[in-house]
Amino acid sequence: MILVGALGGAVSRRSRPGSGRRTGRARAPVGAACLVLVLALGARAATDGSEAPGAHCSPGWVCGWTGPGYTGVVSLVATDMPRYPETTAYVGFNDGASVWNGAGTRKADGALRGRCVTVYDKPGYTGKSLTVLSGRGIAQLPAAFGHIHSGRFHDCRVS
Repeated sequence: MILVGALGGAVSRRSRPGSGRRTGRARAPVGAACLVLVLALGARAATDGSEAPGAHCSPGWVCGWTGPGYTGVVSLVATDMPRYPETTAYVGFNDGASVWNGAGTRKADGALRGRCVTVYDKPGYTGKSLTVLSGRGIAQLPAAFGHIHSGRFHDCRVS
């Protein structure tokens, strides 16, 4: 049996003489190679944009990313924002390229309802607007829209 420590070192348990099993020393390179392969595949999956953005956007929040496909620096908000301050805390909106609404949904009167957000390209809830339903997103904000400068939450019908 091979145990991999926190620093990646392989430790083997001693086999009984004559048991016919390979020693831990012979298996250590194989275990290390498997670990490297798993870590490399995991890193690729986390960076290629194929993973659902909801996995990176906490429930109840709206997340804005600086890159398309929910990549780059992420910023989070959970309340109405009449104006996103020009700070690094809101770079995912001020310089945003994609947005995800992580707000939940609920059944009400036989319909699926949620907490939607309408984002605007100008401060004060003015200018062009896009509404993002709960549990949905916009992987690439249209070039004609520009960046998000304000956003307001509201109840909406999702289905």
